[in-house]
Amino acid sequence: MLSCGDISGDLWASQIVLLLRERRPGVEVVALGGEESRKAGARLLVDTVSHSTVGLSEALRALSFWKKTWRKASAFLRKEKPSVLLAIDNPGFNLRLVRLCAREGIPVVYFAPPQVWAWGGWRGRFLARCADHILHLFPWEGKYFLGGRAHVSWVGHPLGAWWGKIPQRGPNPQTILFLPGSRRNEILSFLPVLRGLLSEYGRHFSGYRLVIVAASPSLRPLLEAGRGSFPVQVVDRKDLYPLFEDTVLAVSSSGTVTLEVALGGIPQIVVYRTSWVTFLLGCLLFRAPFIGLPNILLGQEIAPELVQGKFTPTELFRTMERLLADSSLPQRAKGWAEAIALQLGDGRTFERVAEVVARYLE
Repeated sequence: MLSCGDISGDLWASQIVLLLRERRPGVEVVALGGEESRKAGARLLVDTVSHSTVGLSEALRALSFWKKTWRKASAFLRKEKPSVLLAIDNPGFNLRLVRLCAREGIPVVYFAPPQVWAWGGWRGRFLARCADHILHLFPWEGKYFLGGRAHVSWVGHPLGAWWGKIPQRGPNPQTILFLPGSRRNEILSFLPVLRGLLSEYGRHFSGYRLVIVAASPSLRPLLEAGRGSFPVQVVDRKDLYPLFEDTVLAVSSSGTVTLEVALGGIPQIVVYRTSWVTFLLGCLLFRAPFIGLPNILLGQEIAPELVQGKFTPTELFRTMERLLADSSLPQRAKGWAEAIALQLGDGRTFERVAEVVARYLE
Protein backbone atom coordinates (compact mmCIF):
# COMPACT_ATOMS: atom_id res chain seq x y z
CA MET A 1 0.00 0.00 0.00
CA LEU A 2 1.19 3.53 -0.71
CA SER A 3 -0.08 6.84 0.60
CA CYS A 4 0.52 10.34 -0.77
CA GLY A 5 -1.50 13.53 -0.65
CA ASP A 6 -0.60 16.03 -3.36
CA ILE A 7 0.31 16.30 -7.03
CA SER A 8 4.07 16.06 -6.50
CA GLY A 9 3.69 13.03 -4.24
CA ASP A 10 1.40 11.40 -6.79
CA LEU A 11 3.93 11.93 -9.59
CA TRP A 12 6.67 10.44 -7.43
CA ALA A 13 4.46 7.53 -6.43
CA SER A 14 3.71 6.73 -10.07
CA GLN A 15 7.40 6.35 -10.89
CA ILE A 16 7.95 4.05 -7.92
CA VAL A 17 4.91 1.94 -8.85
CA LEU A 18 6.24 1.48 -12.39
CA LEU A 19 9.62 0.33 -11.05
CA LEU A 20 8.03 -2.04 -8.55
CA ARG A 21 5.91 -3.63 -11.26
CA GLU A 22 9.05 -4.16 -13.34
CA ARG A 23 10.82 -5.85 -10.44
CA ARG A 24 7.79 -7.75 -9.14
CA PRO A 25 5.41 -8.27 -12.11
CA GLY A 26 2.66 -9.77 -9.94
CA VAL A 27 2.68 -7.12 -7.24
CA GLU A 28 -0.60 -5.42 -6.33
CA VAL A 29 -0.31 -1.81 -5.25
CA VAL A 30 -3.25 -0.19 -3.46
CA ALA A 31 -2.98 3.57 -3.19
CA LEU A 32 -4.21 6.60 -1.38
CA GLY A 33 -3.16 8.86 -4.22
CA GLY A 34 -4.25 10.34 -7.51
CA GLU A 35 -4.57 9.89 -11.23
CA GLU A 36 -0.85 9.40 -11.88
CA SER A 37 -0.67 6.51 -9.39
CA ARG A 38 -3.69 4.92 -11.03
CA LYS A 39 -2.24 5.26 -14.53
CA ALA A 40 0.98 3.61 -13.32
CA GLY A 41 -1.00 0.53 -12.29
CA ALA A 42 -2.03 1.12 -8.68
CA ARG A 43 -5.57 0.39 -7.53
CA LEU A 44 -6.89 3.64 -6.10
CA LEU A 45 -8.50 3.14 -2.70
CA VAL A 46 -9.17 6.89 -2.24
CA ASP A 47 -8.32 9.89 -4.41
CA THR A 48 -6.48 11.98 -1.81
CA VAL A 49 -4.74 14.29 -4.28
CA SER A 50 -7.91 16.12 -5.31
CA HIS A 51 -8.44 17.07 -1.65
CA SER A 52 -4.91 18.26 -0.96
CA THR A 53 -4.71 21.14 1.52
CA VAL A 54 -2.06 23.20 3.27
CA GLY A 55 -2.54 24.85 6.65
CA LEU A 56 -4.64 24.20 9.73
CA SER A 57 -7.83 26.06 8.87
CA GLU A 58 -7.81 24.65 5.33
CA ALA A 59 -7.41 21.12 6.68
CA LEU A 60 -10.29 21.65 9.10
CA ARG A 61 -12.57 22.50 6.19
CA ALA A 62 -11.65 19.15 4.59
CA LEU A 63 -11.96 17.26 7.88
CA SER A 64 -15.01 15.25 6.80
CA PHE A 65 -13.17 13.89 3.76
CA TRP A 66 -10.09 12.92 5.76
CA LYS A 67 -12.20 11.21 8.43
CA LYS A 68 -13.81 9.05 5.74
CA THR A 69 -10.40 8.38 4.21
CA TRP A 70 -9.02 7.33 7.58
CA ARG A 71 -11.87 4.91 8.18
CA LYS A 72 -11.40 3.33 4.76
CA ALA A 73 -7.60 3.18 4.96
CA SER A 74 -7.44 1.85 8.52
CA ALA A 75 -10.03 -0.83 7.74
CA PHE A 76 -7.99 -1.91 4.72
CA LEU A 77 -4.75 -2.07 6.72
CA ARG A 78 -6.29 -4.10 9.53
CA LYS A 79 -8.05 -6.54 7.21
CA GLU A 80 -5.57 -6.99 4.34
CA LYS A 81 -2.29 -6.61 6.25
CA PRO A 82 -0.23 -5.41 3.24
CA SER A 83 3.42 -6.41 3.02
CA VAL A 84 4.54 -2.81 3.49
CA LEU A 85 3.23 0.76 3.67
CA LEU A 86 5.08 3.27 1.52
CA ALA A 87 4.27 6.73 2.91
CA ILE A 88 5.23 9.71 0.75
CA ASP A 89 5.31 13.16 2.37
CA ASN A 90 1.80 14.28 3.56
CA PRO A 91 2.69 13.96 7.27
CA GLY A 92 -0.62 15.34 8.52
CA PHE A 93 -2.28 12.08 7.49
CA ASN A 94 0.59 9.67 6.99
CA LEU A 95 1.96 9.87 10.53
CA ARG A 96 -1.34 8.53 11.76
CA LEU A 97 -1.05 5.63 9.31
CA VAL A 98 2.48 4.97 10.55
CA ARG A 99 1.24 4.67 14.13
CA LEU A 100 -1.45 2.20 13.10
CA CYS A 101 1.01 0.11 11.08
CA ALA A 102 3.38 -0.04 14.02
CA ARG A 103 0.57 -1.43 16.16
CA GLU A 104 -0.50 -3.92 13.48
CA GLY A 105 3.01 -5.13 12.71
CA ILE A 106 3.02 -3.76 9.15
CA PRO A 107 6.44 -2.52 7.97
CA VAL A 108 6.67 1.18 7.04
CA VAL A 109 8.95 2.84 4.51
CA TYR A 110 8.68 6.63 4.67
CA PHE A 111 9.93 8.51 1.61
CA ALA A 112 10.23 12.32 1.77
CA PRO A 113 9.71 12.51 5.54
CA PRO A 114 8.44 15.64 7.34
CA GLN A 115 10.64 18.72 7.29
CA VAL A 116 11.40 18.43 10.99
CA TRP A 117 14.31 20.83 10.64
CA ALA A 118 11.70 23.54 10.04
CA TRP A 119 9.17 22.63 12.72
CA GLY A 120 7.79 19.73 14.73
CA GLY A 121 10.98 17.98 15.83
CA TRP A 122 8.87 15.41 17.68
CA ARG A 123 7.84 14.01 14.29
CA GLY A 124 11.41 12.96 13.60
CA ARG A 125 11.66 11.15 16.92
CA PHE A 126 8.29 9.51 16.32
CA LEU A 127 9.31 8.21 12.90
CA ALA A 128 12.63 6.96 14.24
CA ARG A 129 10.68 4.79 16.71
CA CYS A 130 7.78 3.65 14.52
CA ALA A 131 9.01 3.45 10.91
CA ASP A 132 11.23 0.70 9.55
CA HIS A 133 13.07 2.72 6.91
CA ILE A 134 13.24 6.50 6.40
CA LEU A 135 14.39 7.72 2.99
CA HIS A 136 15.21 11.42 3.06
CA LEU A 137 15.71 13.90 0.21
CA PHE A 138 18.63 16.11 1.26
CA PRO A 139 22.02 14.90 2.54
CA TRP A 140 21.88 16.82 5.82
CA GLU A 141 18.41 15.62 6.92
CA GLY A 142 19.40 12.19 8.23
CA LYS A 143 20.57 13.39 11.64
CA TYR A 144 17.01 14.42 12.52
CA PHE A 145 15.77 10.81 12.31
CA LEU A 146 18.43 8.98 14.31
CA GLY A 147 18.06 7.36 17.73
CA GLY A 148 15.31 4.85 16.99
CA ARG A 149 14.90 1.49 15.30
CA ALA A 150 14.40 2.90 11.79
CA HIS A 151 17.07 2.57 9.14
CA VAL A 152 17.85 6.01 7.71
CA SER A 153 19.12 6.50 4.15
CA TRP A 154 19.70 9.43 1.86
CA VAL A 155 18.22 8.59 -1.56
CA GLY A 156 18.47 12.03 -3.12
CA HIS A 157 15.77 14.32 -4.46
CA PRO A 158 13.76 13.27 -7.55
CA LEU A 159 14.78 16.50 -9.27
CA GLY A 160 18.37 15.26 -9.28
CA ALA A 161 17.39 13.19 -12.31
CA TRP A 162 16.43 16.36 -14.16
CA TRP A 163 19.58 18.33 -13.53
CA GLY A 164 21.23 18.72 -16.90
CA LYS A 165 17.92 18.07 -18.67
CA ILE A 166 16.02 21.12 -17.45
CA PRO A 167 16.34 23.81 -20.15
CA GLN A 168 18.37 26.80 -19.02
CA ARG A 169 17.34 30.40 -19.46
CA GLY A 170 18.31 31.72 -22.91
CA PRO A 171 20.06 34.98 -23.85
CA ASN A 172 16.98 37.14 -24.57
CA PRO A 173 14.02 35.82 -22.56
CA GLN A 174 10.66 37.58 -22.82
CA THR A 175 8.33 35.45 -20.65
CA ILE A 176 7.25 36.04 -17.06
CA LEU A 177 5.97 32.86 -15.43
CA PHE A 178 3.35 32.75 -12.69
CA LEU A 179 3.28 29.49 -10.73
CA PRO A 180 0.33 29.58 -8.29
CA GLY A 181 0.74 26.13 -6.75
CA SER A 182 -1.07 22.82 -6.97
CA ARG A 183 -3.67 23.26 -4.24
CA ARG A 184 -6.95 25.02 -4.79
CA ASN A 185 -6.63 27.23 -1.70
CA GLU A 186 -3.13 28.33 -2.79
CA ILE A 187 -4.48 29.35 -6.18
CA LEU A 188 -7.41 31.23 -4.69
CA SER A 189 -4.94 33.27 -2.61
CA PHE A 190 -2.65 33.88 -5.59
CA LEU A 191 -5.14 35.01 -8.23
CA PRO A 192 -6.41 38.22 -6.55
CA VAL A 193 -2.82 39.45 -6.21
CA LEU A 194 -2.14 38.66 -9.86
CA ARG A 195 -5.26 40.53 -10.99
CA GLY A 196 -4.35 43.47 -8.77
CA LEU A 197 -0.82 43.52 -10.20
CA LEU A 198 -2.05 43.62 -13.79
CA SER A 199 -4.83 46.08 -13.04
CA GLU A 200 -2.50 48.60 -11.39
CA TYR A 201 0.82 47.95 -13.13
CA GLY A 202 0.02 45.96 -16.29
CA ARG A 203 1.35 48.66 -18.60
CA HIS A 204 4.86 47.99 -17.27
CA PHE A 205 4.72 44.43 -18.61
CA SER A 206 3.42 45.15 -22.10
CA GLY A 207 6.69 43.95 -23.63
CA TYR A 208 6.54 40.56 -21.94
CA ARG A 209 4.60 37.36 -22.52
CA LEU A 210 2.70 36.53 -19.32
CA VAL A 211 2.05 32.85 -18.64
CA ILE A 212 0.39 31.06 -15.73
CA VAL A 213 0.91 27.31 -15.28
CA ALA A 214 -1.80 24.84 -14.24
CA ALA A 215 -0.22 22.16 -12.05
CA SER A 216 -2.87 19.68 -13.23
CA PRO A 217 -5.55 19.71 -15.96
CA SER A 218 -8.29 19.83 -13.32
CA LEU A 219 -7.01 23.25 -12.17
CA ARG A 220 -7.00 24.85 -15.61
CA PRO A 221 -10.65 26.05 -15.53
CA LEU A 222 -10.02 27.75 -12.18
CA LEU A 223 -7.04 29.64 -13.63
CA GLU A 224 -8.81 30.55 -16.85
CA ALA A 225 -11.71 32.02 -14.91
CA GLY A 226 -9.46 33.64 -12.31
CA ARG A 227 -7.23 35.54 -14.74
CA GLY A 228 -10.20 37.69 -15.72
CA SER A 229 -9.82 39.67 -18.91
CA PHE A 230 -6.09 40.18 -18.51
CA PRO A 231 -3.68 38.95 -21.24
CA VAL A 232 -2.29 35.97 -19.34
CA GLN A 233 -1.88 32.68 -21.19
CA VAL A 234 -2.79 29.51 -19.26
CA VAL A 235 -0.65 26.45 -20.05
CA ASP A 236 -0.43 22.92 -18.69
CA ARG A 237 2.28 21.55 -16.40
CA LYS A 238 3.86 19.59 -19.27
CA ASP A 239 4.71 22.92 -20.95
CA LEU A 240 6.68 24.25 -17.97
CA TYR A 241 10.20 23.10 -18.87
CA PRO A 242 9.99 24.12 -22.55
CA LEU A 243 9.13 27.63 -21.33
CA PHE A 244 12.28 27.96 -19.22
CA GLU A 245 14.53 28.99 -22.10
CA ASP A 246 12.41 32.09 -22.71
CA THR A 247 11.66 32.92 -19.05
CA VAL A 248 13.14 36.10 -17.60
CA LEU A 249 11.44 35.88 -14.18
CA ALA A 250 9.08 33.60 -12.25
CA VAL A 251 6.66 34.28 -9.41
CA SER A 252 6.43 30.93 -7.61
CA SER A 253 4.24 29.67 -4.79
CA SER A 254 6.39 28.05 -2.14
CA GLY A 255 6.91 24.35 -2.90
CA THR A 256 8.86 21.92 -5.07
CA VAL A 257 8.39 24.09 -8.16
CA THR A 258 10.72 26.70 -6.65
CA LEU A 259 13.53 24.14 -6.91
CA GLU A 260 12.67 23.43 -10.54
CA VAL A 261 12.78 27.13 -11.39
CA ALA A 262 16.07 27.54 -9.52
CA LEU A 263 17.60 24.58 -11.39
CA GLY A 264 16.64 26.32 -14.63
CA GLY A 265 18.80 29.27 -13.64
CA ILE A 266 15.76 31.53 -13.57
CA PRO A 267 15.44 34.43 -11.09
CA GLN A 268 12.25 34.13 -9.08
CA ILE A 269 10.14 35.54 -6.28
CA VAL A 270 8.79 33.03 -3.77
CA VAL A 271 5.32 33.87 -2.50
CA TYR A 272 3.06 32.37 0.13
CA ARG A 273 -0.28 33.33 1.59
CA THR A 274 -2.60 31.27 3.76
CA SER A 275 -5.31 31.94 6.34
CA TRP A 276 -4.28 34.14 9.23
CA VAL A 277 -4.94 31.34 11.71
CA THR A 278 -2.51 29.06 9.86
CA PHE A 279 0.01 31.87 9.44
CA LEU A 280 0.03 32.86 13.10
CA LEU A 281 0.37 29.23 14.17
CA GLY A 282 3.21 28.83 11.72
CA CYS A 283 5.00 31.85 13.19
CA LEU A 284 4.96 30.09 16.56
CA LEU A 285 6.19 26.72 15.26
CA PHE A 286 8.30 27.36 12.15
CA ARG A 287 12.04 27.48 12.87
CA ALA A 288 13.63 27.81 9.42
CA PRO A 289 14.74 31.34 8.41
CA PHE A 290 13.17 30.99 4.95
CA ILE A 291 10.16 29.27 3.36
CA GLY A 292 11.57 28.85 -0.16
CA LEU A 293 13.51 25.61 -0.69
CA PRO A 294 16.27 27.26 -2.79
CA ASN A 295 16.86 29.76 0.01
CA ILE A 296 16.84 27.01 2.65
CA LEU A 297 19.29 24.82 0.72
CA LEU A 298 21.80 27.64 0.12
CA GLY A 299 21.30 29.36 3.49
CA GLN A 300 20.66 32.76 1.94
CA GLU A 301 17.80 34.62 0.30
CA ILE A 302 18.64 34.09 -3.36
CA ALA A 303 14.94 34.48 -4.17
CA PRO A 304 13.04 37.31 -2.42
CA GLU A 305 10.14 36.04 -0.32
CA LEU A 306 6.77 37.78 -0.09
CA VAL A 307 4.83 36.12 2.68
CA GLN A 308 1.28 36.76 3.88
CA GLY A 309 0.73 40.52 4.28
CA LYS A 310 3.75 41.33 2.08
CA PHE A 311 2.27 39.42 -0.86
CA THR A 312 0.36 42.36 -2.33
CA PRO A 313 0.19 43.79 -5.87
CA THR A 314 2.37 46.77 -4.92
CA GLU A 315 5.08 44.75 -3.15
CA LEU A 316 5.08 42.21 -5.95
CA PHE A 317 5.48 44.91 -8.60
CA ARG A 318 8.31 46.61 -6.72
CA THR A 319 10.16 43.32 -6.31
CA MET A 320 9.64 42.32 -9.94
CA GLU A 321 10.82 45.72 -11.12
CA ARG A 322 13.97 45.43 -9.02
CA LEU A 323 14.85 41.95 -10.25
CA LEU A 324 14.16 42.75 -13.90
CA ALA A 325 16.51 45.73 -13.65
CA ASP A 326 19.39 43.68 -12.13
CA SER A 327 21.63 42.83 -15.10
CA SER A 328 23.94 40.63 -13.02
CA LEU A 329 21.16 38.47 -11.60
CA PRO A 330 20.93 35.92 -14.45
CA GLN A 331 24.59 34.96 -14.10
CA ARG A 332 24.29 34.61 -10.34
CA ALA A 333 21.17 32.48 -10.81
CA LYS A 334 23.16 30.01 -12.95
CA GLY A 335 25.71 29.66 -10.17
CA TRP A 336 22.98 29.05 -7.62
CA ALA A 337 21.51 26.35 -9.86
CA GLU A 338 24.79 24.44 -9.82
CA ALA A 339 25.11 24.76 -6.04
CA ILE A 340 21.56 23.46 -5.50
CA ALA A 341 22.12 20.53 -7.85
CA LEU A 342 24.95 19.28 -5.64
CA GLN A 343 22.44 18.66 -2.83
CA LEU A 344 19.98 16.67 -4.95
CA GLY A 345 21.95 13.50 -5.60
CA ASP A 346 22.69 11.55 -8.77
CA GLY A 347 19.16 11.11 -10.10
CA ARG A 348 18.59 7.50 -8.96
CA THR A 349 16.11 8.41 -6.23
CA PHE A 350 13.17 6.34 -7.43
CA GLU A 351 15.33 3.30 -8.09
CA ARG A 352 16.62 3.42 -4.52
CA VAL A 353 13.13 3.78 -3.06
CA ALA A 354 11.82 0.89 -5.17
CA GLU A 355 14.77 -1.25 -4.11
CA VAL A 356 14.03 -0.71 -0.42
CA VAL A 357 10.29 -1.32 -0.83
CA ALA A 358 10.92 -4.48 -2.90
CA ARG A 359 12.79 -6.06 0.01
CA TYR A 360 9.55 -6.22 1.96
CA LEU A 361 7.81 -7.99 -0.94
CA GLU A 362 10.13 -11.02 -0.90
